Amino acid sequence: MVKLLVSYGDLLKGLSIVANALPPKTSLPSLTNILLETESDRLSLAATDLDTTVITSVPATISTQGSVALPGKKLLEIVKELPGGDIHIGGSGSRITISCGNSSFILAGSSRDSFPSLPSSAEVSFTELPLKAVSDAVRKTAFAVAADDYRPALNGALWKMDANGLEMVATDGHRLARMRLAGLVSDKIMEAIVAPKALSLLGRLGEEENVFFGSQGTQICFKSGDTVVFSRIIEGPYPPYEKVIPTDNPFVLTVNRVDLISSLRRMRIIANPATHQVRFTLEPGKIILQAENTDAGEAREELIARFDSDAQQIAFNGDFLMEILKNMDSESVVLKIRDGGTAVLIEELEQDSGSEYLALLMPVRLATPASV
Repeated sequence: MVKLLVSYGDLLKGLSIVANALPPKTSLPSLTNILLETESDRLSLAATDLDTTVITSVPATISTQGSVALPGKKLLEIVKELPGGDIHIGGSGSRITISCGNSSFILAGSSRDSFPSLPSSAEVSFTELPLKAVSDAVRKTAFAVAADDYRPALNGALWKMDANGLEMVATDGHRLARMRLAGLVSDKIMEAIVAPKALSLLGRLGEEENVFFGSQGTQICFKSGDTVVFSRIIEGPYPPYEKVIPTDNPFVLTVNRVDLISSLRRMRIIANPATHQVRFTLEPGKIILQAENTDAGEAREELIARFDSDAQQIAFNGDFLMEILKNMDSESVVLKIRDGGTAVLIEELEQDSGSEYLALLMPVRLATPASV
């Protein structure tokens, strides 16, 4: 039995947060539910896919303390369409009534016992971090996490935190992104491989200035305001990524980031949809971009850039390069190149004090030189 009154805005906000943890597909019916549980004068909401759990709470007027698990996606869909104002939730057993204004719905509920047990943050030792800096670092690295790689460690991002600062790294074997934040230090060493779902949720934790980060056993935990995100740590070890970052790429290309993104977007129209290959001919003062496809035709564009070495050619997966550039902030970027078979370093020309960011991209092999 449960009976409560909650505002439309508070409930919608809470459901929108926890619904991100619902699995898109599952053979376990309990994982499709959101747990509603009263706690004094607040309503706790929770969802989990067993690897990632999100718990938040919103203020509510509780008439009868209790708990119930309701179909998560259906509940969120109903609340989104309500006219606003106060929402009444009440009932017992498998019949839970949700009413607002002249609208009323009955959903099939299930008991608290049918819902998976939830992790607790009570004994987690947290470190406080600025949410904006952490969210920016996640944005600049998470895109490089592998998708369903046979090496489990690559399916997450590495987080390392110690007296030297916070470091985040992600790679899928073709590209790599690394962010170092020297100012975010910890008196104890923490290292974990974090799943991309948890990283995505981190950016939606709310409007608080800070996030609290900690780990316990096999779980990593993020806490901001009334919301806590738990995620199962991916088993390592993480590959020795430092070994693949080149230290001596002598040729330097400097180009406007937005202009290069625009050119790559136009090349994409013609580029081979399987390889997305875009050929770069580097000459003093300019780049010539080319894409070709037997079925679609050819594309060519000239772009002003700073390159002070002899002319050379190199090719990239245009989509990979464009994604790296989109997640940067600097007006101009620097590409440090050795040859067509060595990883290229991509850095922002202007970086914030205390942060060090780089991306790495492997070139695509050129079959034959192109005429320009």
